[in-house]
Amino acid sequence: MGAGASSAAPEPPVPGIRRSISHAAAALPADYEGDTLLSADVGGTGSRLHLFLPPATLHPKECDFFVPPERMIYEKQFKNERFESFMEVLQTFLKEAGIVKPPLLACLAVAGVVVENSARFVNLGWEISGRKIEETLGIERVELINDFAAQGYGILTLNRDKDCEALQKATVKEGAPIAVIGAGTGLGEAFLTVGAEGDYEVWPSEGGHAEYAPRQEGSNSLESELLQYLLIKYSEKARVSVERVAAGRGIANIYEFLAWKYPEKVNKVVHRSFIGPIEGPRTFDPAAITKAATGGICQLSKQAVDIWAGAYGSEAGVVALTYMPFGGLYLTGGVTSKMKDWLSGKTTGHSTFLEAFLDKGRVTPMLMRVPVYVVTGEDMGERGAMLKATRIYLEQTKNRRMSQASKCRAAPEFIVKPNPISVIAPGGGQTELTEIQEDLQAD
Repeated sequence: MGAGASSAAPEPPVPGIRRSISHAAAALPADYEGDTLLSADVGGTGSRLHLFLPPATLHPKECDFFVPPERMIYEKQFKNERFESFMEVLQTFLKEAGIVKPPLLACLAVAGVVVENSARFVNLGWEISGRKIEETLGIERVELINDFAAQGYGILTLNRDKDCEALQKATVKEGAPIAVIGAGTGLGEAFLTVGAEGDYEVWPSEGGHAEYAPRQEGSNSLESELLQYLLIKYSEKARVSVERVAAGRGIANIYEFLAWKYPEKVNKVVHRSFIGPIEGPRTFDPAAITKAATGGICQLSKQAVDIWAGAYGSEAGVVALTYMPFGGLYLTGGVTSKMKDWLSGKTTGHSTFLEAFLDKGRVTPMLMRVPVYVVTGEDMGERGAMLKATRIYLEQTKNRRMSQASKCRAAPEFIVKPNPISVIAPGGGQTELTEIQEDLQAD
């Protein structure tokens, strides 16, 4: 930890988040002149930032992209509502880290659409601009990526045996596409393909905003009625996006519909917990429904979660049909992690998720060949932002081809780097790496 890092008392961790990021253990002087990298996972309510050292080799293995304690300088989480801007968050973090020299580069994973390396947070009144951060803080390159793209990069840091639970076991085909779908507040989707370096690049999508397609068995038209209900609720002209049903807030929408259709089945205690206290404010908290469902105290809640799991599984099946991810389909997100036993069928004795996932008619045998994993951790965005920052560093030192994803975002040219490069070797000692790889030829 830098010299100034110990002066501020750390904030308590955000409850309910399963994290596996290394704790900071790199002891550096305040006047350290070597390169440092910064990453951040910027959500709607909180931001988690990390300052860390580059890999101690110019040719790291994939496992080196997961930052170990001896390379982690400082990490902290902040509540966004306490700051007027993200620039203020960054300035506070860097001051507390206690390293005078600005980071060489930064990768910021942001919960929103990234346009021209900028993003807006309407609920906070924030605008995060990579260019303005570069100019204000002296960071040579700042790259913004979508937070779900960061989750895709985070997948590459996983140990499948330790960090995942297999929902459907199948042979992983190395080099085949990988897909990610994540139910959180919204519904994120992304896919990964092998790039010029022989490893995976992430391509985000907005598949969560595709149309919701109701499913029904025989004459049971309940989900079609749900669609009609949501068309009215959201004043939609002709369609409802699938995330209105399959994301975490979809559980709330489904329960509201069922409570309206079957008022005689409403558990008043659960309903009050869902709506919020009489004096306000209204919360419409889906966690109240999942808690009642898993606890077996409300049949209506159980039905709502079952419909949600089916809709989530059906959309996961659509993703699998689209990308044919024989390298693995990964389910991420806070809601996914908390409801993994429901998705797997451990809670109910059968998996509505898998039943809907595989219900694709003639192509069901193909879907049975797709490995499906539930990611048990909830720090994929943090892990992915660190991996991407490390990759950018290797691109900047011309020890890695610039990724196609970066080229598509019109990333700036390489930063001119001195030779040799100073890094921290394992054990804390400073070393010189003098063998710089020759410039890679353009693709």
